[in-house]
Amino acid sequence: MSYYLVQTLNALSFSVLLMLTGLGLSLVLSLMNFVNLTHGSFFLLGGYVAIHWIGAGAPWWMAFPAAFVIAGAVGLVLDRFPFGRFYPRTHLMQVLLTYGLSVIFADLMRWGFGADTVSLPTPELLRGVVFVAGLPFPIYRLFIIATGGVLALGLWYAIDRTLWGAAIRACVIDRGIVETLGLNTRRIFTVGVVLAAGLGGLGGALGSGMLSAYPGLDEEVLLLALLVVVVGGLGSFGGTVLSALLLGFVTTFSRVWLPEFANFLSLGIMAAVLVMWPSGLVVRKMRQV
Repeated sequence: MSYYLVQTLNALSFSVLLMLTGLGLSLVLSLMNFVNLTHGSFFLLGGYVAIHWIGAGAPWWMAFPAAFVIAGAVGLVLDRFPFGRFYPRTHLMQVLLTYGLSVIFADLMRWGFGADTVSLPTPELLRGVVFVAGLPFPIYRLFIIATGGVLALGLWYAIDRTLWGAAIRACVIDRGIVETLGLNTRRIFTVGVVLAAGLGGLGGALGSGMLSAYPGLDEEVLLLALLVVVVGGLGSFGGTVLSALLLGFVTTFSRVWLPEFANFLSLGIMAAVLVMWPSGLVVRKMRQV
């Protein structure tokens, strides 16, 4: 029983990383209808920023805000050019643009940060293990679970309970009506892109202490984030969280029970979910006038 409790915590910590990355991607893909395949690059960039920030002797706790700010700044630059010119274009054009940019970012990060696998140096407070039902469990993973939970609650409140969140959702349904109310929809979309990029960077900073950072991680994370968003249901905050938990638990326990079939089981179960619920686990209801 203790063994399964520890594996449940492992699955929960992995789910939190998937959730943070998926929520950032969902904000752009679902709410703004923009296919951003550079999102995995934000994740990897955030991991590298946090690792080098702490390696330079700066306060460790500032590594996470730094990863958020720098990844968000890159998102802001991309929003100015070239994302802004591709918002009204087809999804195929957006995929070609953002995939090309993700390849460029991958080469730039390999050139700038090297091709070695590096991990986040954790402070003394987060090192070591605690004993859960008699079995050791890393303290840092408990930190990921707690931090991810707080961030998810904050983001849910911002999107579902504030005027700013309502404005973003309204822009997706009918941008013209929102503009007639005097709101600058272009500026609202910019804030959405910056927040999504920042969340990707923050997820990467947290994940670098658990998954490490290495060339290719951006592509792996992007695939998982796309699965989380699509299976959860486009435009659904609750669906994204539920999908992240499902994928995190399926991946973790399949690696424990059948490691040779872990990827097959994870992708197969997510595909089966899509077959049964083509619109995702949670379908967002929108009132049309």
